[in-house]
Amino acid sequence: MSKKRINLDPKQRSFDFDTPIQEYETLRIKLLAGPEKPLRVESYEEACIEIAGTVKSAIRSWGGSREELVDAINAYFGTSKRLSIHMLNHYLSKPTEYPLPAVLIYAIQHITGSLETIATLAQAEEARVISGEEVRKLAIGKLDDAIAEMQRLKKEFRGIKK
Repeated sequence: MSKKRINLDPKQRSFDFDTPIQEYETLRIKLLAGPEKPLRVESYEEACIEIAGTVKSAIRSWGGSREELVDAINAYFGTSKRLSIHMLNHYLSKPTEYPLPAVLIYAIQHITGSLETIATLAQAEEARVISGEEVRKLAIGKLDDAIAEMQRLKKEFRGIKK
């Protein structure tokens, strides 16, 4: 008897199963490798410049202007004139003369959605900051591992019973 040949519709969309698996594997390898090389800060001035640089980068990636950021920071803390555009410009342009107050980082990371400044501070101590999405991916990965282990044990147990 001959086997019936199955014709596939060429217009049918195929699913890319390999990409999510590859992304998962890449993330897993990166996480298992450990933190990056610690960023050693040599001086007070260098630390001020590094923090100002990460804040500037966060503002650029956010896409808003410095004026919008000042308004948002003042709204975040519930004041109208706590921070002026002139002071923010000083903090970012002359960071060694006017170091950025740490309390502003709360508002900046909330408004811009960037954890870059905090990540830089953590990297100096060989630590890593991860977002909520990354935490959820880690939890899913742990659940996947636990489910796989439970299924393996279940198969093993069934094999013993017989």
